[in-house]
Amino acid sequence: MMGEREDDDTEAAWLQLRPVEPLPSQCCGSGCSPCVFDLYHRDLAKWEAARASNDRNLLNEKPPQCYQTGLMSQYVESWQAGDTAFWRGPFGGFFYKPNEYGELLMLAAGTGLAPMVSILKSITDNADDETFVTLVCCFKTFDDIYLKTFLQEQARFWNVRTIFVLSQENSLEHLPWSYREKTHFGRLGPDLVKELVSRCRRKPFALVCGSPEFTRDMAKCLLCAGLAEDSYFLF
Repeated sequence: MMGEREDDDTEAAWLQLRPVEPLPSQCCGSGCSPCVFDLYHRDLAKWEAARASNDRNLLNEKPPQCYQTGLMSQYVESWQAGDTAFWRGPFGGFFYKPNEYGELLMLAAGTGLAPMVSILKSITDNADDETFVTLVCCFKTFDDIYLKTFLQEQARFWNVRTIFVLSQENSLEHLPWSYREKTHFGRLGPDLVKELVSRCRRKPFALVCGSPEFTRDMAKCLLCAGLAEDSYFLF
């Protein structure tokens, strides 16, 4: 009896370690490589191998997470034990309070999306927060867009709208159908910013995060679009 109980406990422990299959809604359907289901099947194969060998240490073997063409990835790969790294993140603090603004117009370039994500999620996680959000994501290509699944899920909320500006794409035919009506080509400039401001459903307060050059350009564009300096925040 004792042996059977130990076997049951071991089986239960292994089942707790089994990877959880993603929901269909977690796949954006745009052909990402790897897809969330690719990652799931990879982890499932690793789990099955570890279970067959009864060796949980196999689950701790993680493949390198470096992008071969990424500048930051190449920099991190070059690190040696004892190296010192200095980090620069978004400066300045924007303290968001629910329903403080009628609409937030978020202008983000590249990794400048990071602070927008946390603010956006705090809004959609709060059923009492009725702030409208227009999130404008600027990337070079469609493949460069971060957090596609998350952004697709957020855009389903009644008060959230996502827009993409791709500087190195030139054909809608290369994009999934779900992106075609909300994607602009080229760079985010004065005319498009003015249009975005005019399309806001309520008086907007703008948030800007990106490279120093992007931030300076967007500040000028917002002023040209009629927003006062106290109507936007630069990270």
